[in-house]
Amino acid sequence: MQAERKPAGLKYLKERAAAVGVRLWRWLPLRAQYLLLWGYNAHYIVGTVAIVRDPDGRVLVGRHTYRSRAPWGLPGGWVRRDENPARAVVREILEETGLHVEVQVPLVVQLDSPIHLTVIYEATLSGGTFRPSREVSAVRFITPGESLCGLREDHRQIIERFARSRTRG
Repeated sequence: MQAERKPAGLKYLKERAAAVGVRLWRWLPLRAQYLLLWGYNAHYIVGTVAIVRDPDGRVLVGRHTYRSRAPWGLPGGWVRRDENPARAVVREILEETGLHVEVQVPLVVQLDSPIHLTVIYEATLSGGTFRPSREVSAVRFITPGESLCGLREDHRQIIERFARSRTRG
Protein backbone atom coordinates (compact mmCIF):
# COMPACT_ATOMS: atom_id res chain seq x y z
CA MET A 1 0.00 0.00 0.00
CA GLN A 2 1.26 3.37 -0.95
CA ALA A 3 0.99 6.41 1.38
CA GLU A 4 -1.47 8.99 0.25
CA ARG A 5 0.22 12.28 -0.74
CA LYS A 6 -1.25 15.57 0.35
CA PRO A 7 -1.97 18.01 -2.44
CA ALA A 8 0.44 20.94 -2.59
CA GLY A 9 -2.38 23.46 -2.56
CA LEU A 10 -2.07 27.06 -1.48
CA LYS A 11 -3.70 26.44 1.90
CA TYR A 12 -1.28 23.61 2.72
CA LEU A 13 1.72 25.71 1.67
CA LYS A 14 0.58 28.62 3.84
CA GLU A 15 0.16 26.32 6.84
CA ARG A 16 3.64 24.83 6.36
CA ALA A 17 5.20 28.29 5.92
CA ALA A 18 3.52 29.49 9.11
CA ALA A 19 4.82 26.47 11.05
CA VAL A 20 8.35 27.06 9.77
CA GLY A 21 8.03 30.78 10.57
CA VAL A 22 7.03 30.05 14.16
CA ARG A 23 10.02 27.74 14.60
CA LEU A 24 12.38 30.32 13.12
CA TRP A 25 10.88 33.07 15.28
CA ARG A 26 11.47 31.06 18.46
CA TRP A 27 15.04 30.39 17.38
CA LEU A 28 15.85 34.08 16.83
CA PRO A 29 17.48 36.06 19.64
CA LEU A 30 15.17 38.60 21.31
CA ARG A 31 17.05 41.54 19.77
CA ALA A 32 16.54 40.14 16.28
CA GLN A 33 12.84 39.65 17.01
CA TYR A 34 12.57 43.31 18.11
CA LEU A 35 14.40 44.52 14.99
CA LEU A 36 12.06 42.54 12.75
CA LEU A 37 9.00 43.84 14.60
CA TRP A 38 10.38 47.39 14.34
CA GLY A 39 10.93 47.01 10.60
CA TYR A 40 7.52 45.53 9.82
CA ASN A 41 5.34 47.84 11.94
CA ALA A 42 4.28 51.46 11.72
CA HIS A 43 6.21 54.26 13.45
CA TYR A 44 4.62 57.46 14.67
CA ILE A 45 5.59 60.79 16.13
CA VAL A 46 3.30 61.16 19.15
CA GLY A 47 1.91 64.46 20.35
CA THR A 48 -0.45 65.12 23.19
CA VAL A 49 -2.91 67.90 24.05
CA ALA A 50 -5.36 68.46 26.88
CA ILE A 51 -8.85 69.84 27.19
CA VAL A 52 -8.38 71.77 30.46
CA ARG A 53 -11.64 73.19 31.80
CA ASP A 54 -12.28 75.85 34.41
CA PRO A 55 -15.23 75.58 36.86
CA ASP A 56 -17.46 77.44 34.35
CA GLY A 57 -16.81 74.85 31.62
CA ARG A 58 -14.54 77.08 29.58
CA VAL A 59 -11.50 75.51 27.86
CA LEU A 60 -7.88 76.65 28.22
CA VAL A 61 -6.08 77.68 25.02
CA GLY A 62 -2.61 79.13 24.55
CA ARG A 63 -1.13 81.58 22.06
CA HIS A 64 1.78 79.61 20.56
CA THR A 65 4.67 81.79 19.42
CA TYR A 66 5.83 79.44 16.65
CA ARG A 67 2.48 79.31 14.81
CA SER A 68 1.87 82.34 12.61
CA ARG A 69 -1.41 81.50 10.81
CA ALA A 70 -3.35 80.05 13.74
CA PRO A 71 -1.45 80.80 16.95
CA TRP A 72 -4.20 79.84 19.42
CA GLY A 73 -4.55 76.17 20.32
CA LEU A 74 -4.90 73.58 23.03
CA PRO A 75 -1.95 73.18 25.38
CA GLY A 76 0.33 70.21 24.86
CA GLY A 77 3.43 69.03 23.07
CA TRP A 78 5.54 66.11 21.91
CA VAL A 79 6.00 62.86 23.78
CA ARG A 80 9.63 61.94 24.38
CA ARG A 81 11.01 58.45 23.81
CA ASP A 82 9.93 56.11 26.64
CA GLU A 83 7.65 58.79 28.14
CA ASN A 84 4.07 58.16 29.17
CA PRO A 85 1.80 60.47 27.08
CA ALA A 86 -0.21 61.50 30.17
CA ARG A 87 2.98 62.58 31.93
CA ALA A 88 4.15 64.31 28.75
CA VAL A 89 1.09 66.58 28.58
CA VAL A 90 1.50 67.52 32.27
CA ARG A 91 5.20 68.27 31.69
CA GLU A 92 4.59 70.27 28.50
CA ILE A 93 1.86 72.43 30.04
CA LEU A 94 4.02 73.16 33.09
CA GLU A 95 7.11 73.99 30.98
CA GLU A 96 5.20 76.20 28.54
CA THR A 97 2.78 77.98 30.89
CA GLY A 98 3.73 77.45 34.53
CA LEU A 99 0.29 75.90 35.13
CA HIS A 100 -0.19 72.58 36.90
CA VAL A 101 -2.79 70.16 35.53
CA GLU A 102 -4.04 66.73 36.53
CA VAL A 103 -4.90 64.35 33.73
CA GLN A 104 -8.32 62.76 34.18
CA VAL A 105 -8.96 60.45 31.23
CA PRO A 106 -7.81 59.96 27.66
CA LEU A 107 -10.56 61.12 25.30
CA VAL A 108 -9.30 59.95 21.93
CA VAL A 109 -6.20 59.09 19.93
CA GLN A 110 -6.35 60.60 16.48
CA LEU A 111 -4.23 60.09 13.39
CA ASP A 112 -3.20 63.58 12.27
CA SER A 113 -1.02 62.41 9.37
CA PRO A 114 0.49 59.12 8.22
CA ILE A 115 3.29 59.59 10.77
CA HIS A 116 1.67 61.67 13.55
CA LEU A 117 -0.67 60.52 16.32
CA THR A 118 -2.15 62.86 18.92
CA VAL A 119 -3.42 61.65 22.29
CA ILE A 120 -6.13 63.98 23.61
CA TYR A 121 -6.79 64.05 27.35
CA GLU A 122 -9.31 65.61 29.67
CA ALA A 123 -7.50 67.47 32.45
CA THR A 124 -8.20 69.83 35.31
CA LEU A 125 -6.26 72.88 36.38
CA SER A 126 -4.72 72.18 39.79
CA GLY A 127 -2.56 75.23 40.38
CA GLY A 128 0.23 77.46 39.22
CA THR A 129 0.32 80.94 37.77
CA PHE A 130 0.71 81.65 34.08
CA ARG A 131 4.14 82.81 33.01
CA PRO A 132 4.95 83.46 29.35
CA SER A 133 7.59 81.23 27.76
CA ARG A 134 9.41 81.01 24.44
CA GLU A 135 6.58 78.79 23.18
CA VAL A 136 3.41 80.26 24.73
CA SER A 137 2.99 84.03 25.08
CA ALA A 138 -0.56 84.11 26.51
CA VAL A 139 -3.37 81.86 27.73
CA ARG A 140 -7.09 82.34 28.08
CA PHE A 141 -10.24 80.32 28.67
CA ILE A 142 -12.82 80.18 25.89
CA THR A 143 -16.39 78.96 25.83
CA PRO A 144 -16.99 76.05 23.45
CA GLY A 145 -18.52 77.58 20.32
CA GLU A 146 -16.81 80.93 20.89
CA SER A 147 -15.25 82.40 17.76
CA LEU A 148 -11.61 83.15 18.55
CA CYS A 149 -9.60 84.65 15.70
CA GLY A 150 -6.49 82.52 15.15
CA LEU A 151 -7.77 79.34 16.82
CA ARG A 152 -6.55 76.23 14.98
CA GLU A 153 -9.49 74.70 13.13
CA ASP A 154 -8.66 71.14 14.21
CA HIS A 155 -8.50 72.27 17.86
CA ARG A 156 -11.82 74.11 17.49
CA GLN A 157 -13.36 70.84 16.25
CA ILE A 158 -11.84 68.92 19.18
CA ILE A 159 -13.24 71.46 21.66
CA GLU A 160 -16.69 71.27 20.05
CA ARG A 161 -16.72 67.47 19.99
CA PHE A 162 -15.62 67.32 23.61
CA ALA A 163 -18.24 69.89 24.67
CA ARG A 164 -20.98 67.78 23.05
CA SER A 165 -19.78 64.61 24.78
CA ARG A 166 -19.69 66.39 28.17
CA THR A 167 -23.25 67.66 27.83
CA ARG A 168 -24.51 64.15 27.10
CA GLY A 169 -23.23 62.87 30.27
